[in-house]
Amino acid sequence: MEKILEINALPEGQSVRKFLFKPEELELKLFGAEFNEPVLFELTCIRTGFEITCMGWVTTKVRLQCVRCLEMFEYELKEAVNFMARLSLGAPEQVDLWDEDMVHVDRHKGVLNIAPRIHDAVLLGIPNYPLCSEDCKGLCPVCGANLNVTTCEHIDSLGQNDKSPDPRWEKLAALLRKTNKSS
Repeated sequence: MEKILEINALPEGQSVRKFLFKPEELELKLFGAEFNEPVLFELTCIRTGFEITCMGWVTTKVRLQCVRCLEMFEYELKEAVNFMARLSLGAPEQVDLWDEDMVHVDRHKGVLNIAPRIHDAVLLGIPNYPLCSEDCKGLCPVCGANLNVTTCEHIDSLGQNDKSPDPRWEKLAALLRKTNKSS
């Protein structure tokens, strides 16, 4: 997994670089996610002498599984990637940009592998609990019907359509009423 940014080739001032990755190049794997679209990394570099400030965005589309209804849906991912590089003597000739936000690159032969940072940005940009929509109704806990698509007879019996409290909380509510009466 390598995609090289040639630090020495960057001109003084601001420049823009674009990188297109295939999902296989980044070794993207995550349960409940399908990576079928290319990953675009647009990077703006500002070079002042031996220091380079890099600010960019990773964008792609990912198919995710909704945690409520278990249906697959398309998610548009856009994640910021920012780092600084400094050209210095005696630094490694090739550097993997991994955990550090400031990396030192050899002034004469310096190149920077940006693929690990893009890999991490994509995986960290995926929500922990992906939802197909904020108002996803999920599945019926009795028959497993997708409540976004259909209704079932269990909804009324479970109290899903009314705003009554869950009967399992009744003992706690009685304790709270008792505590309020005694104060």
